[in-house]
Amino acid sequence: MPRVARTLLFLLGLTALTATWQAVSNYVGSVETVRSLELELAEVSRAGTDRAQLDVRFRLHNRSELPVRLNSYFFDLYLNGNRIGGSSSTWRDNDPDADQSLYSRASTIDQTLAPHESLDMGFPLYIFELEQILAASRNRAEHLDWSVEVGLRLVHPHAHDERLLRMQATLQEPEQ
Repeated sequence: MPRVARTLLFLLGLTALTATWQAVSNYVGSVETVRSLELELAEVSRAGTDRAQLDVRFRLHNRSELPVRLNSYFFDLYLNGNRIGGSSSTWRDNDPDADQSLYSRASTIDQTLAPHESLDMGFPLYIFELEQILAASRNRAEHLDWSVEVGLRLVHPHAHDERLLRMQATLQEPEQ
């Protein structure tokens, strides 16, 4: 009987050790996957000549071997180091057709980014006195330096909890 108990105890210990190793391995893989995400500010462009709207486009690259589930994002846009707007902005110009739920829908992703794939995201950003801000920035600098600070809400692989990941990207417009 003692021999059977020892064998059973040994097998239970080996099973526990294997399960612990698997959990640690999954956690490390999850952390590496999140570290393998890259953000690119692809474009900041005017939506029209007489409108106070910018189209902000950025791209998220998953350089890992695991998929990542993305829930939502928020961002702040900077021009030459000064914040000029973000996804939480509420000013919508005098456009009667502006959809009031635009900002909550535009920042919801709710999809899985597969390994080695990219996701393009765009956001229409209304900025009060955009023309004056752009003119003042062009007077102070030779070129426009755009930067974005993004907060991504994602579910780590092998986990069930949502986490916030903050990322930054920059884009420099060529001299005119």
